[in-house]
Amino acid sequence: MVVLILLLLGLCFGSFVNALVWRLKKKRDFVRERSECTHCHHVLAWYDLVPVVSWALLKGRCRYCHKKIDDSPLTELAVAAVFAVSYLFWPLGFTAVGWVLFGLWLVALVLLAALFLYDLKWSLLPNVLMFPLIGIGVVWVVLYYSFLAPVAPLVVVTNILLGLASVAGLYGLLYAVSKGEWVGFGDVKLGIFMGLVLGWQHGLLAVMLANVIAFLIIIPGLMTGKMTKKTRIPFGPFLILATVLALLFGEQIVAAYVSVVFGPIV
Repeated sequence: MVVLILLLLGLCFGSFVNALVWRLKKKRDFVRERSECTHCHHVLAWYDLVPVVSWALLKGRCRYCHKKIDDSPLTELAVAAVFAVSYLFWPLGFTAVGWVLFGLWLVALVLLAALFLYDLKWSLLPNVLMFPLIGIGVVWVVLYYSFLAPVAPLVVVTNILLGLASVAGLYGLLYAVSKGEWVGFGDVKLGIFMGLVLGWQHGLLAVMLANVIAFLIIIPGLMTGKMTKKTRIPFGPFLILATVLALLFGEQIVAAYVSVVFGPIV
């Protein structure tokens, strides 16, 4: 039942992400304004907005002008899938605080999905999404170290600083050295959230995973000629995918890596 509810919520929030990204780009009010076709600007009825179903029934075209709908149902399906998978593989347990952190994670996923889509389309991670995400990271750290892993204040500060250094510090250094050519400053800010939520160990894992994912996508693109050395590829989506993988499956990935490299430990 919980998985079903999360799937439905994910579909709805995925639809919201599609609308949010377009409205942010066009500097439109994403709270009060109603959804409309991006081509003819006809205000959409509720039956035009049912996630996935409306798109399928309309065969991907606007009911009014018959032009291709820009929003993809893949966003809705992806958010729904990650919502459900997060519940099934949640690593922090479902105590009272665990549920609160899970709720924060779902909110973070909506913001991450919007950042993923925005960066993929326009190579930018907007502050209007980034700053609330960092705020979630701060609340996360406070709750985590206050209830799930209570340790001495000095250890908390040390862990937070190491977490920030592992991702934001690394990308901040790359940004400074390359003068913004290798990574954007948005990646540095995304690294703040990653360092706060993942900690330094899983933060480093996420950095490695992001580069592996990028390699697996870019190299075939170069080999087939779909990309060139001058193709500008936003790195934010890779970092976001890696963050989700590191949080949900970090322990399993590290254990598998250790097993392959060092063999079974007796």
